[in-house]
Amino acid sequence: MFPRGLAALGLLAPLPLVAQNVTEVQVAPPSITIKVGERSGLLATAFDRIGNVIPTARISWVSNNVQIARVDNNGTVTGVAPGVAIIEARAGTRKGSAAVQVTGTGGTTNPNQFAPPNPPPPPPGTQPADPLAGQPAGSGTAVAIRIEPPSIYLLPSEHIRASPRYLKEDGTPATPMAVTWRSLVAEIASVDENGNVVALKEGQGTIQANGAGGLTATAPVVVQQTELGIYERGPLTLSPGQPMALHVVVPAQNNRQVSPLLLQWSSSNPDVARVSMAGVLTAVGPGRATIGVNGLLQTKGIEVTVHRPVALLTVAPSPQREIQLPLQASQKFEAKALAADNTPVADAPLSWRLTDSSVATLDRATGTVTGRSIGRTQLIVTGPGTGLSATWNISIVAGSVKLSVTRLGLPPGRRVNLRASFADSAGAIIGPATGLAWSSSAPGIVTVGEDGTVTGVNYGRARITATAPGGKTATADVFVQGEILVSSTRAGTPQLYALERTNLAALRKVGTEGGSVQEMTVSPDGSRIAFVSTRDGNPEIYVMNVDGSEWKRLTTDPAVDGRPAFTPDGQAVVFHSTRGAKKSHQLYSVNVDGSALRALTTDSVNAQATVSPDGATIAYVSTRNRDTDIWLMARDGSNQRAFTRSPQWRESAPQFLRDGSLAYLVERREGSRTVTQVMKADLATGQTTPLTGIDAAIVGFAVAPAADLIGLVQAPPGQERNRNAAFKVYIRPLGPGSSIAIPSGDKEQVVSPTFLP
Repeated sequence: MFPRGLAALGLLAPLPLVAQNVTEVQVAPPSITIKVGERSGLLATAFDRIGNVIPTARISWVSNNVQIARVDNNGTVTGVAPGVAIIEARAGTRKGSAAVQVTGTGGTTNPNQFAPPNPPPPPPGTQPADPLAGQPAGSGTAVAIRIEPPSIYLLPSEHIRASPRYLKEDGTPATPMAVTWRSLVAEIASVDENGNVVALKEGQGTIQANGAGGLTATAPVVVQQTELGIYERGPLTLSPGQPMALHVVVPAQNNRQVSPLLLQWSSSNPDVARVSMAGVLTAVGPGRATIGVNGLLQTKGIEVTVHRPVALLTVAPSPQREIQLPLQASQKFEAKALAADNTPVADAPLSWRLTDSSVATLDRATGTVTGRSIGRTQLIVTGPGTGLSATWNISIVAGSVKLSVTRLGLPPGRRVNLRASFADSAGAIIGPATGLAWSSSAPGIVTVGEDGTVTGVNYGRARITATAPGGKTATADVFVQGEILVSSTRAGTPQLYALERTNLAALRKVGTEGGSVQEMTVSPDGSRIAFVSTRDGNPEIYVMNVDGSEWKRLTTDPAVDGRPAFTPDGQAVVFHSTRGAKKSHQLYSVNVDGSALRALTTDSVNAQATVSPDGATIAYVSTRNRDTDIWLMARDGSNQRAFTRSPQWRESAPQFLRDGSLAYLVERREGSRTVTQVMKADLATGQTTPLTGIDAAIVGFAVAPAADLIGLVQAPPGQERNRNAAFKVYIRPLGPGSSIAIPSGDKEQVVSPTFLP
């Protein structure tokens, strides 16, 4: 009995024998995929009950959905719109079918797609003349004839059927009419009355179709001896019972398909695999076999392995739980095919796929999935056999979330955007974070918007949390404090107070810790204050939060330490100290956790350091040339050099501004009086600009980060020469405007002004 390979696919159902001796119709291939506008051919073959081909059987073709795919009388399918259609080939009451999937919106033929195969004609003389030669239905008067296919490529002894088409002016089919056929180069190719073209020898010929009204058409016939090939790449691995249509093509002719019925098919081991006369391969049982194909003076073969039946799949990890995979991280998924006795079926093919490849990538060879973007996808593995599949739900999440700052201080009313980034499993930044949920632990103190913009509302402290898809979080502590900080003795010892530029009289004491607080500086993120205190009996460097909490002592030497300045990253301070054998002021640095104390200078007298915004330069006061000048050096203390050289002037209290320029205090003689003035210098050019006049005796200053205000430490008017005068802080705009003193008592000292960044 002829092996009914297509019936195993479920495309044909066994039917009782009927008249006309046609017991089966096979369609090859059983399924195809084409694009919209693309054409591909199906081949239908009728068999009798013992497997013989019935060449005289009339085949009619039908599409169950012409909106998706159309089929003509020769079995040529044309894609119309994306979708799936079933194409049936009918011979009497018998029929075979093929599934056609139409994809895409283009109409360009893939050069590697099979050329539409034509049903092989019966040997000349075995079929009566067909005057209409399978022309499609049409109506109206024809103005032209076209031959399908328009160009014919054949190997010697190969044959094909050409079909005429009568066309109207608009290119649509006209009323079918008979044609007569003629070969113009009869020694190359012959053509009979039904359009059956037979290649006789190598060369180029021409066939001609002559129709009513003097209409005529020609088509070139190229006969060329060239290599055949099997389109499917071997070796093949199949499951028992699995069918597969094999295709013989001519690679040199754009992979033109050769009719399988012109060839002879064989199997080296029918107990492993059988093959029909139409080239339909059916796996039978475990083992190996070679499928051979002979014809047109050539022999080809392909190796086939049929694996043992697979009873179940074992997979890892368990598909019962959602897999969370960090961005750019990879995870391997495993699946094994097992036989009924639980032994592995190593050669059973497994199919892997992701439902959304924009979220993750898949290495099918290893089953490894790598996170690509935040989102969800499914990984599906399918084994050979019904129900042999497993599905993992995979959520691609951030390995971690990082915020631009983890600590921040700001005055009420100020807004700052916290930038968030996704990081991979190693902590490396991947890119800007999206889809975050923001929250504040105390909205009455700090609010946060959907874009991460925080706004200071009231004095206090709040924690801002950014939560990424998948649950990863990052936090930042935000302190809301007054814009201006000063040290005042109104409570006896110098203490820290905060105030706003809009109400200089409303001083608020910061913190409840005991001990003096003076010579303050605020960290670049506004969250910490470094200062000098004698709470332990000796001037030492301390740090605390800008709200006055969490004091930490950084230095412990019995020497006098003073004038701390933060580095731009806020992780260290530079200060001067009289420690060391010479007991002279030198510069040191120490981390904010008290570690890594080191000397930056060792000779002369050096004090009052400030660090540039880029962290590369330290400006300080030195007396090494028997004059008080501003010097510069690298962050590690190297490359020390003088910036000012003015024997008649004394420069002190340097302060780097946000734009990288340097402000400092100048004291000089003008006639019979000493004048002081705050200057600003460009480090690259040395050009200076006055920030204040010479009308006040200034002993200290601080410039607001926006460079719109300056705080000046002065003795009250008339007490400039009084050594016991109570110093005051005056706030004035950098520009037109007058100074306003921060209100204070007669004997109250108000010094060390500083501004939040």
